[in-house]
Amino acid sequence: MKRKLMLLVMLAVTLFIALGCSRSNPLVIWVGAEVQEFYQEKMEEYIEYYNANNDEPFPFVVEVRAADTGSAAATFLDDMDAGPDILTVAHDNLGRLIAGAGAIRPVQSQALLSQIESQNPETFLNVITANVGGTEYVFGIPYEAQSLILYYNKKYLTEEDVQTWEGIWSVAQEQGKRSLSITGTDGFNNSFLVLSSVVETGERIVRLYEDGVLENTEFVTDYMVSVLKWGQRFFTSPNGARQASDSGWSADLSTETSLTVIGGAWHFNEARASLGNNLGIAVLPQFTLTEDDVYGDVQAGTVMQSGTFTDTKMFVMNRSSDKLDYLEDILLFLTHKDVQEQSFVRNSTLPAYKNALQEFDAMQADDIRTQLAVAQIAMFEHGIPQPFGREARFNVFYYQRQAPDRILSILRNTDNRFNTDAAIVTEMIAIERIWLGHRD
Repeated sequence: MKRKLMLLVMLAVTLFIALGCSRSNPLVIWVGAEVQEFYQEKMEEYIEYYNANNDEPFPFVVEVRAADTGSAAATFLDDMDAGPDILTVAHDNLGRLIAGAGAIRPVQSQALLSQIESQNPETFLNVITANVGGTEYVFGIPYEAQSLILYYNKKYLTEEDVQTWEGIWSVAQEQGKRSLSITGTDGFNNSFLVLSSVVETGERIVRLYEDGVLENTEFVTDYMVSVLKWGQRFFTSPNGARQASDSGWSADLSTETSLTVIGGAWHFNEARASLGNNLGIAVLPQFTLTEDDVYGDVQAGTVMQSGTFTDTKMFVMNRSSDKLDYLEDILLFLTHKDVQEQSFVRNSTLPAYKNALQEFDAMQADDIRTQLAVAQIAMFEHGIPQPFGREARFNVFYYQRQAPDRILSILRNTDNRFNTDAAIVTEMIAIERIWLGHRD
């Protein structure tokens, strides 16, 4: 009897110590605040399944923590020892995460590699890999996506109006309002013209670090000159496009100063609060180049499609984690298309799964959140992923060396400095050199 009692005491002590160790060394996952509760619940499901199918219980407490996914990579790199085991980043952070010795671990599980290959569009597959030591590795596991779309005021604009910028512009002129407020002047939020394409051919008019090569970059093209001239007419018109007012883009919508805003899913709640039942959502409009716009070999009447960056959020693994043996199976579960659909229903997140629009029942509804998802997916045809993940310097060249400000100056015709084709082309050459890393 004493022996049995002693064994029970020893077992209880062992379990207490194990539980204490697991709580002091939890398995930590970073996700966006909007999905933190959902993924904590998913991990509880995972642990329950694991325990039912293994002889030993799952050895760690799991903590899913909210993090700003836009800055998660930088925060992680600042203090990797205090970082999570799994974190969420935008795909264009890949370059900085693998620089030097590398902070993240490539995927090795064949099951996970096969799921990544089968679930994701080619555009995402091209931006989650990196070459290390002459070998191409998969580092990112996509599970969410995003693109820019149009929020518009249904009180004034019809579905037909918002098919073209000219349709919106015409209504704005009739109503004495502005056609558009851009949410930011940076190279992301004000990218709809730079990333535009020719409707007839689908040809993109600008090249940005194609195939991860610095020199595969071209801004100075006849089409881009023509589009900037069109954009200059649009931005200098009293009823055209504008930077958001000092009160902010949402105030521009709510006061009916501007009829539309270009934004992402992260702008949805503000847009709905501003317009209520008058909120409409659509793909970004087309526009037509006129005789006043065309340059070089471009023909008047050419129809252009506004463009966007179509990005993926992805999970990556901390190379220094002491739980690496468990992470890939967790990620196989968390990024499965079924969990992506559940997150869409619960959190209105946009799945990365390539066939979501056709296969997910929830995508067939007609509520405003479904319209948001469908519009974003439709924009994937007219966009490219941010091509900055292969090398961290690409992000700096594109965003942080005054190129966005100089593009906006052309569109605004600041101080009347860009009244001629020659002046526009000269400034475009300077912008292209910035993108290529030149400082002069």
